[in-house]
Amino acid sequence: MAVAERGDRRVRYATQGDGPTVLLIPGLGSGARLFGTLPRRFVRAGFRCVDFDPVGVAPSSPHSGDYHLDEAARDVLAVLDDAAIERVSLVATSLGGKVALHVAQQAPERVAGMALLASSAVATPRARRIYRFFQILAERLEPPQLAEILATFLFGSSFHNRHPKVVGDIVRAMKLDDPTRALMIAQAQCLHTFDGSQLVREVTCPCLCFAGAEDTLTGVDEVRATAELLPNGHFHLVEGAGHSLLLEAAEVFDRVAEFLGALA
Repeated sequence: MAVAERGDRRVRYATQGDGPTVLLIPGLGSGARLFGTLPRRFVRAGFRCVDFDPVGVAPSSPHSGDYHLDEAARDVLAVLDDAAIERVSLVATSLGGKVALHVAQQAPERVAGMALLASSAVATPRARRIYRFFQILAERLEPPQLAEILATFLFGSSFHNRHPKVVGDIVRAMKLDDPTRALMIAQAQCLHTFDGSQLVREVTCPCLCFAGAEDTLTGVDEVRATAELLPNGHFHLVEGAGHSLLLEAAEVFDRVAEFLGALA
């Protein structure tokens, strides 16, 4: 384990493997645990993989005050600096995709390309209601209840029907303590006013945007619109999958690895 420091912000990260570097950016209220064994899969595929816990997720420093996507992006760049990584590909899920876009805008020379999973940069009335929904859940529910409700929306109906035991195990494993809930609330409040329609026009690296056909959180139309706004964006629809694409569909990892390998 290593720690990157930026002012009073400390970001825990880990690297493993050799080859072209991939950095994983988690979604709302999440850290490195979200990706499970994914780093090892990237290593076996010939990549060097970096994962990290954002500020607000222990053992990184606690979050306080408002959440800002540009500050989260600077934390990512601090990790790259500390690990002496000059150029990287980003794999980001949900909110993490918005962080990744800010990283690419702030330091375009350091980002070879991005795979954005169930992530949108366009502002829609539906998306704003989804962010408000997450804020209310995190504010009002106790951890066990919050985990139960979140699981309903994190996976598509096909995965729920095929793997009810896996979903149950994930619910029991969720660590939604008070610091995590505070981070989720701050992130949801930030997203409620987010509009990245201009930001994406400034990101010129190759971007592969995945949408789950059964995703009830990030709409297929929102992901497709994001891909169309990106100067070098490409859209890929994953049938039979919801919001947790890497877990729900094996084809996603293979497509991401192929895409990023071609950029090396």
